[in-house]
Amino acid sequence: MPTTHPEPRPGMAGLVDRYLGPGATPLDRVRVMLAGGGGALLGLLTVPAPLTERLLLGLLAAELCAGLMAALNHAGKAWIHRPHRRQGRMALHVGYQCLILGAFIWLYRGQDVELLQNAAGLLIAASISIMVTPRPAQRAVGLVALLAVMFAIQQWHGLPTAAAWFLPLFFARTFLAHLPAPRPDTAGTEEH
Repeated sequence: MPTTHPEPRPGMAGLVDRYLGPGATPLDRVRVMLAGGGGALLGLLTVPAPLTERLLLGLLAAELCAGLMAALNHAGKAWIHRPHRRQGRMALHVGYQCLILGAFIWLYRGQDVELLQNAAGLLIAASISIMVTPRPAQRAVGLVALLAVMFAIQQWHGLPTAAAWFLPLFFARTFLAHLPAPRPDTAGTEEH
């Protein structure tokens, strides 16, 4: 991967750059918007719940799907994994993921503190295992983490029947898209 990365533009465009990664192509922007719109529809239309709950789930799902797509494009992956950011900021990112997880659990499981503690603990443990794994094996470790975490949550707590798609998609985004660093043999290409 190149040692220099484009910097975000000033103003509102810089906010978009920080989400998509500076240098994202127009096609990347379209993909992220479509994924976010699809996520919003998924949240709004698939759960029989009061409108306020569906709106909140739609917002969470839009961020989840758009973030997944942004992390899968080259500019987003390069921005997330720029060299001076790696460990400290990734820990902050995992903390942000815990907040999203908490919002979902609060919405669909009420005050199930045990589920939140277990799911957040698994999220943190799996994230650390991915981040300390050598780069070529990070995706494989991420897949194992996804399967292990989903199995553990299913066995210990059962999956929420409403929005059953949310947790697998959430953990897939974190373990397979955000945390694994791009492989050096694919730097500068769309496939990473």
